[in-house]
Amino acid sequence: MQFNTVSDSPSWTKVFQITDELSSLSDMVEKRYPALEWELSVCMRCLPRNLGRKTFSRYYAQEKMLALDIALDEENFLPIKKNKAAQRKLIGTAFFTFFVESIKKYEKKLPNLQSVSAQLVSDIHEWCIEGGWID
Repeated sequence: MQFNTVSDSPSWTKVFQITDELSSLSDMVEKRYPALEWELSVCMRCLPRNLGRKTFSRYYAQEKMLALDIALDEENFLPIKKNKAAQRKLIGTAFFTFFVESIKKYEKKLPNLQSVSAQLVSDIHEWCIEGGWID
């Protein structure tokens, strides 16, 4: 399984830098889960609330890709605009919560996931804690 990331955010936030940290998961997951022959693409969007952008996931079977498009309200970043650690927690909470929901939702559709999904979630949880993404 490969991790790909992209972000859509104002330059004053640290969303791009923090989202890019997810790339380091790719090596760990590829080593521990070689049978997971699909890609996880994560897009973090930090946009004004009034745009009404919603978080969603979609599995593209032909491409063997699970896309997580996570919408974060820009207004939540204003009070912490100079605090990268606080922004990481905000992003981390949104990412991990939605990752778990999406894995459960697509557990039977994603090739070879069902037998290792609990361990995968546990490994991602551990990585998030170690990286300061969640408590």
